[in-house]
Amino acid sequence: MDRQEGEAANRPLSPGQGISEILSSVRALVADEADLLAAEANVAVRTLVACVVFAVAAAVLGVLGVAALLAMIAMQIVESGYSWPVALGCVFLTCALGSAALVFMLRGLTLHELFGASRSELRGKA
Repeated sequence: MDRQEGEAANRPLSPGQGISEILSSVRALVADEADLLAAEANVAVRTLVACVVFAVAAAVLGVLGVAALLAMIAMQIVESGYSWPVALGCVFLTCALGSAALVFMLRGLTLHELFGASRSELRGKA
C-alpha cells in the first residue's frame, strides 16, 4: 500500500460520503444475507426431496415385503392340502382384520383432544 493511499484511508469522510458508505455497506450486507438464505433454502429443499423419495421407497419395499409374506402363508396353506380359494380367503381375512385394526387405531387418535385444558381452565375461573 502506498503512503498516499494510507493517508487517504485515514482522512475523515464528509457526511455525505459517510452516509453513502454506510448505505452501500448495508446493501452489501442485505445481499449477502439474501444469498445465504437462498443457499440454505436450496439445501433444505434438496434434503426434503431426498427424504420424501427415501420414505416412499421404504414404504414400497415394506408393502412388497408384506405381500411376499402373505404369499408365503397362502403357499403353506395350499401345501397343507387346502384349496387356493381357502388360502386366498385366509389371506383376505388377514388383510381385512389388519385394515380394521388400523382404522380403529386412527379413529382413536382423532378422538383425542389436542389440548388437555380448555381456555377457561387456562385462564382460571373468574
